Amino acid sequence: MAKSSFYTSGPVGGQVNPDMNRTLDPKKPENLPVVSTDLDSVRTYQFEVLFDLGNVADTPGTVIYERQLTLAAKQVTGLSYAFKDIEVHRMNDLVYYPGKIQQEEVTVTFDNLLELSPGRQFYEYLASVFDMRTGFYRSTTLQNAGKASMEILEFDGAGNIKNRIQLIGVYPKSFTKGEKNYSTSEFDTFEVKFRYDFMNIVTAAGN
Repeated sequence: MAKSSFYTSGPVGGQVNPDMNRTLDPKKPENLPVVSTDLDSVRTYQFEVLFDLGNVADTPGTVIYERQLTLAAKQVTGLSYAFKDIEVHRMNDLVYYPGKIQQEEVTVTFDNLLELSPGRQFYEYLASVFDMRTGFYRSTTLQNAGKASMEILEFDGAGNIKNRIQLIGVYPKSFTKGEKNYSTSEFDTFEVKFRYDFMNIVTAAGN
């Protein structure tokens, strides 16, 4: 069976593709071709990061400020996972089967805002897993605040949520302060690398 071109609305190989609407009609300007109407995408800058880090205290009575952490998050990299290969050798053949999942680290870059010092707050969050000041792992904290969750929200141009990328079983792996330099004119930043156990992507409707 001959396949017609995706971009052709006329007869190709005896077949007609009626869905492409490639014939422009000046009398019907609203009938734009599919390439003009169906290719709009989420922009790379249309995102927001939500943190559920639990009740991690900086000082007694003070907890992590999720709002400031969301506002400070300016870049997310490394959202990926892959199957490890299982190699099967037989005679002159080599075939592959999907093996265990390997999640990559997720790196979030934050602006070090003056308001409520998110860098300080995140240092305390890392201390909820391992506190360098005492040299102890906080196993009880690790069960709640230490392994938490994150969501990366993707928006359309009108600010409506289109997708939710859910990370479950999250814990901080590293904390890196940005470079100090008199010759630059930029905000101070810090990076936090996260590990996670599971990732789920759902639409705004939750499906």
